[in-house]
Amino acid sequence: MAIDLDSKATKDLETIVANCVRLNRTSDPVFAAASQILETRKTGEYNMEKTIAAIRRRGRLRSFLCYKDVADASGLNWVRSRRGVGAHLDALTVFAAEHGWPNLTSIVVHKDKTETGEMTADHLKGFLDGVRAAGQDIDIDDMAFLKREQHRVFAWCREEA
Repeated sequence: MAIDLDSKATKDLETIVANCVRLNRTSDPVFAAASQILETRKTGEYNMEKTIAAIRRRGRLRSFLCYKDVADASGLNWVRSRRGVGAHLDALTVFAAEHGWPNLTSIVVHKDKTETGEMTADHLKGFLDGVRAAGQDIDIDDMAFLKREQHRVFAWCREEA
């Protein structure tokens, strides 16, 4: 009998995932499905492919995106979806690292910083925390790392055109 995971409460899904981890059953399809549903709920229906496409478009122009642009790319209402953008960008950081891509989220900045690509202290911390959580080392000064990654993203976007 198949389990209807979509109808489960978030708390129940978290329990299923925790039990799979505890029992070392992370290869179980139920674990993968429950984890995916939790991620979707957490990130507010953001679409990874659409975010990557938006980053590629802007990156080819050597232009920065703001967080609302990420929501717009997925067709989401910014006011309702803004709490999920951080989790979505963290998931994108992991996805990019797994594919050997540069840190795509380095060109996503606060709306007041889209001209310069600078990050506020809080946003820089969030970006760097996401990079570290993806298993990457930050081998130079934080700001120098950010600028290097932004240049890498712009170069990657031109190569991918």
